[in-house]
Amino acid sequence: MGNLTRLKKHRTIPFLNIGNTETPEWARIGKSTVFDMVLNAQTEDNDFIEDEMPTTDITYYKPELAQELQCNKGDAAFDYLYEMFFNLPTGEDVKKNLLVVFDGNDGTEEAPKFKAWNTTSTLILDHFDSVAEKIYFKFNINKIERGTCTVTEGTPAFTKE
Repeated sequence: MGNLTRLKKHRTIPFLNIGNTETPEWARIGKSTVFDMVLNAQTEDNDFIEDEMPTTDITYYKPELAQELQCNKGDAAFDYLYEMFFNLPTGEDVKKNLLVVFDGNDGTEEAPKFKAWNTTSTLILDHFDSVAEKIYFKFNINKIERGTCTVTEGTPAFTKE
């Protein structure tokens, strides 16, 4: 069966750009117990005359990433989301860059390199729970730029494919 390597949750990392497109400032979404990437395959059934049963084709995917974040003032990602929660932005103000770094090192142990998606997403605030001390939100991913990423001292560097 070859060499099996178990992928680790702490090495699949979502980063939110809290800067701007020209000068990204990546904040790790780390104090979360949820990483639920749903692909939402959009399908179409075709009942071809040569087949006994209809064929299901996938026309596209509409991925979304549900998240929650512990309320830690001073955590750059939380502070940014808390400000959004307070101001309730809409329209273009909720279009954000989400960088997802996937575990499964394609480099070496000395120079790790990971597959990554640099996305344009709609950040949808869901709810703020002061009892659970969490803010809940999700990213509806609209565009994916595929590439690789290195992470040095918590800072990602994305390279387009």
